[in-house]
Amino acid sequence: MAKTTLKIRKEPGKKTSGRTVNPTKIEKGSTETLGKIQGKKEVAKTAGWNHLHTIAFWGLAALLFLPPYFRGLFFAPEQEKALIFAAVVLWVAWLWKWLNRDYGFLSHPLDYFVLAFPAVYLISSFQAANHGLALDEVIKTTLYFMVYWLTSRLVRSEKEASTVLLVIYLSALGVALAGLASATGLIQIKDGFLNKRIYSTFQYPNALASYLAAAIFTGLYLWKEAGTPISRRVSSLMKGILDRLFPVELKPYFFAAGNYLLFAVFLGTKSNGGLLVFSFVLILYLLSLPKGNRMPLLFHAVFSGTPAFIAIRGFLSCTTGGFPGMAWLWVAAGLVLAVLGQFLYSELEKRGLFLWVATHRKAVLTGALLVVLTASIGMGIFAGSQGETTKALAEKMRLRNATERFCFYQDAFNMFKERPVLGWGGGGWEEAYRAHQSFLYNSNQVHGYYFQIMVETGVLGLTVIFGIWFCFLLLTHKLYHGAREDSGARPLLAAITAAAIAIGLHAAIDFNLSLSALALVLWAFFGLAGGIGGYTGLKTEVKKGRSGAAAGYGPMLALSAGLIVVVVFSGTLAAGNSYSKQAGTAFQKQDYNKGLALLQKASSTNPFNAGYHSNLASIYSRAGALDQAALEAREAVRMSRYNSQRYADLASIQLSLKNYDAVLEYSEKALALSPFQIKWYGTVARSYFIVGYNEFINGARNEARNHLEAAAGVPARIEAQMSKVGETQRKLWNVAPLMSAEADMNVNLSAGSAQYLLGRLAEAGPLLQIALQDEKTKGEAAFWLALTREKQGQEQEAGEYLSLAQNLVPELAKGYEGLKALPALE
Repeated sequence: MAKTTLKIRKEPGKKTSGRTVNPTKIEKGSTETLGKIQGKKEVAKTAGWNHLHTIAFWGLAALLFLPPYFRGLFFAPEQEKALIFAAVVLWVAWLWKWLNRDYGFLSHPLDYFVLAFPAVYLISSFQAANHGLALDEVIKTTLYFMVYWLTSRLVRSEKEASTVLLVIYLSALGVALAGLASATGLIQIKDGFLNKRIYSTFQYPNALASYLAAAIFTGLYLWKEAGTPISRRVSSLMKGILDRLFPVELKPYFFAAGNYLLFAVFLGTKSNGGLLVFSFVLILYLLSLPKGNRMPLLFHAVFSGTPAFIAIRGFLSCTTGGFPGMAWLWVAAGLVLAVLGQFLYSELEKRGLFLWVATHRKAVLTGALLVVLTASIGMGIFAGSQGETTKALAEKMRLRNATERFCFYQDAFNMFKERPVLGWGGGGWEEAYRAHQSFLYNSNQVHGYYFQIMVETGVLGLTVIFGIWFCFLLLTHKLYHGAREDSGARPLLAAITAAAIAIGLHAAIDFNLSLSALALVLWAFFGLAGGIGGYTGLKTEVKKGRSGAAAGYGPMLALSAGLIVVVVFSGTLAAGNSYSKQAGTAFQKQDYNKGLALLQKASSTNPFNAGYHSNLASIYSRAGALDQAALEAREAVRMSRYNSQRYADLASIQLSLKNYDAVLEYSEKALALSPFQIKWYGTVARSYFIVGYNEFINGARNEARNHLEAAAGVPARIEAQMSKVGETQRKLWNVAPLMSAEADMNVNLSAGSAQYLLGRLAEAGPLLQIALQDEKTKGEAAFWLALTREKQGQEQEAGEYLSLAQNLVPELAKGYEGLKALPALE
């Protein structure tokens, strides 16, 4: 531009309009003028591109608002679709940055740690126990990174940060109302209300409690800021919505009512861990607030929380008693109390209460301590008068909540020791925990998020997740103390930090963060810290990049290519799930050809899903295509190497193929992977018996004896396994009867039949009598009992059993005479 200006400059000393032209002045003036024009053009372009920021920002808002309503985004199909949407939003955000010549993608250590999280899961997936589950975790953690990145880049001001909090808050209000409506039957949500506890759309009360706790902290901040001009705290669109709904003076009442509802449903989850964590973090939050904020928020918490406590008790009592109308009256009554509490607060504020409190701190503190002491004494007296009840409750809580989870953590640590560096891959606990559990329990989650990361990704994953927390807390600490004490940044940072800590602490003792809707909120809080810090967000001026098109097109093309890979990969997984669902529908309609074709399509689209291969193996097996069935069953085992059912299915197919060595190998493998599940002992006993029986019939007596001895010895193996279980674990064992030979009819039937063929009639009878009690094994047990009684000389009883066998298992009964004539393996 400057060189172009010099070309029209006059020669020195030349006259123009009777004046000598000063070339220096012309050059300087022209450059300044052109600079101003160029600046105006840049500003105009930037203003024109702001609509891209708006689109991306509200795309982010959708990612934070909607997931709780899709079953907490717990299941893979919803996560895959969410990732596709997030990728599109991220591309729009990147386009906005690129057009502003901001080509930076990562800048702060927190950025790198958050990106390392999906990277670690991707690396661990190559040696995962279950490849399909591992890829699901890669999808989830990639989604978390995208939400973090979008939040940290799109939030450029306190106003936009407050808007993100408001979106989370409004979504939580909807979830809370859905929980109340589900409890009263107003709407139907599967598992929305169970055992007198509110589950809502999360379908898990502890995760709901953690989500609502975080929303309460955002609500406390928004309530406090509602007293200031709303235009300074939220975006213009959200301001317009709120201004149309509520006059300025009524906005505190809106948040008071909303916080009351959040408190009520939070208490309605009956989450002991959630309440404990929330109480602890609330104290930290109040202590961290700047002067002038603590007492107002404490009063507000009391005025909102007290009616919530009263109302939810009445609400739950009425819903379980079958009075939904009365339940809503309790909610309405509590709402009135909360609004009155807000009115009382406003009046006290007008009369200078908080100014008086500030000048009489010691008296107020003494009074507060007396209230706490009185309440503690009262609770102690109540507990003493309810001795037996308290003991029973304490025992239940100690065993079910503390001791059981401690056992989970011990088992998780044992798994970690086997694979300490990269872990078992995503879903590793779900896949392999039964091979390591110290007693029988059913839990696909560790009930401790950091223990789960330890199992799935080893030391590397733990380093990353703790690095995220360290960078986040260090950043918020610096931002908080770097802000002016009277600025709005400090309360905002205190709310974000408290909400994040509440989620993170509760996740240490539960699997809340396995629900991606909650994890997205947490990662958004991480991103808000980055956005507020401004270490990677755009400044108000246009950021100058390197000159030339190549400087900008490289990053644009690279990120676009990466996002295309993400979209295509997620899309193929989602398509596989869709084909599988369609196949299930076709099979229900008995359209087997269509169902098979769709299931084959699902398997080819997502070959990592072991379930697709198992279903194909089952269909091929029933159709008599045993070789194809075996091929699919082996592929299922390859994708899911610690699942007992996969090995049992393969053993069954090998039995049909008469590959007896393979039958025994896979049956034993199924048992080794789940040594506390009684049904696999039945599978092993049955496999050994069938192999031994066929060898017995074919005259291979030595081989038959070995295998029949193994079948007869299964009850002793059960006893040996149970001897490893301590008294505490036996108390915790509540998902099934304590393991014994009597608990599985296949064990009794197979062991009893084997004892007969081995000539041990006295041992055979009692086992077969037990098997006779079950309808599934009754016919075969009667057959072998008939043979046993025949050999014992009890012909009448033998005839009765044979008659029963002929009615129930006529094909087997036809071989009675031939089998009776064969000598036992004595």
